[in-house]
Amino acid sequence: MPRSAKTYSAIIGIAAVAAVTAIVFVMPMIPALSQQSHLQQKSSLKVAVVTDALFSDMGWGESSLNAAKQIERKYGFDVAMQDNVEIPDIELTLKKYADAGYDLIIAHGVQWGEPALSVGKQYPNVKIVVFTGLVKSENVASIFPMQQEGSFLLGAIAGMMTKTNVIGYVGGEEYPNVINIFEGYKQGAKTVSPDIQVIGTYLNDWDNPAKGKEAATSIIRQKADFVFHVADTSGQGVIQAAKDGGVYALGAVQDQNSLAPNTVLSSFILDVDKAYDQAVDSVMKGTFKGEIHKAGIETGKGAPGDGIVYLAPFHGLKDKVPENVNARLKQLLADILEKRLAVPERLEESVSITS
Repeated sequence: MPRSAKTYSAIIGIAAVAAVTAIVFVMPMIPALSQQSHLQQKSSLKVAVVTDALFSDMGWGESSLNAAKQIERKYGFDVAMQDNVEIPDIELTLKKYADAGYDLIIAHGVQWGEPALSVGKQYPNVKIVVFTGLVKSENVASIFPMQQEGSFLLGAIAGMMTKTNVIGYVGGEEYPNVINIFEGYKQGAKTVSPDIQVIGTYLNDWDNPAKGKEAATSIIRQKADFVFHVADTSGQGVIQAAKDGGVYALGAVQDQNSLAPNTVLSSFILDVDKAYDQAVDSVMKGTFKGEIHKAGIETGKGAPGDGIVYLAPFHGLKDKVPENVNARLKQLLADILEKRLAVPERLEESVSITS
C-alpha cells in the first residue's frame, strides 16, 4: 500500500467500485453500427490517474502506472497520469483535472480521500475513485483492498518455515491501513505457530532505502529469519538487508522477486489492473455508484469475482518450500475464500467518512 501517503493520516481510505458485467445483445443486421457507437463511447471518455507516490518505486506507485497503461491498451484512449503530488497540492490537482473536463479521476492513495469529497461536491458531474480509500458520496467511490487477507497468508508461510521462531516486519509509516496489513501478518503467523515472536518497526519515511536497510538489519540481528515490508522504496533496503543477512524477505503490492530472486520468497499483490478496469467499466456503462467496496483475496490475477489481492508464486525458490507448507497454504486460502476463516480488519471505527 501499500503506501497511501507520505505523512500520517488518521483517515484511511479503502473501498471500491463494483463493476457490473453486462451482456450486450446486438441485432444481427446492424453489428457494425453498434460497434462504431461503442468505440466512440470509449474514445470520448477522459480518465486521469493521480498519486502522491512515485511511479518509479517498483511497488505501490508503479502499480498505479501499470494499471493506467493497461486501461489505455484495453480501451484505446489516452489516460492522463501524474505522480509525486505533494500532499498539500492534492485538492488543487483534483480540481485541475475536473476543470479540464475529465469524466473519471482515479486517485491512488489514502490522502486523496477528504480532498476527493470536497472536489466531488464542487464538480458533481465528475466521478472520483479513491484506491485504498474509505470515503463515499454521490460521485465519489472507494476501493478498499482487504490486504490483511494477503498478509495473513504471508505470515502463515513465515510461521511454518521459520527456523528461529522469530519473524519481522518494517513499515513506511504507522497509520491504520499499514497497521491492518501487519496485524494480518501477525495473525497468519500465530495461526500456524502460536508461540512465534513477531518484531516490527516503522520508519516514518517511505523513500529511504538506507533507512529501510538499517531497520531490517536490526530486526535480523534479533534472530528474525523472515522480514516483511510495506515501505515503498524504503522496502528495497529491507530486501537488501535480507539478502545480505541470508534470510527471506516478503514483498508488497507487486511481485518483488525480481529485486532479489534468491531472497524474496513471495509477495502479496494488489490486482490494481482489475480494480481500475472495474472503475472505468462502471463509468462507461452508467453503473457507477458512490460506494465503498471492500475486495479481498483471489486465487490469481484477473480471477473471477471481486477479489483484488493475491500471492506471488515462489518462482525459483519453490523447491525450498516443503510440500506440507504448500498444502496448508492452499487450505488456508480456500478457507478465506469460502468464508470459513475470517481475517478481521484492525482499523479505527472513526476512519470511515461519508459525505
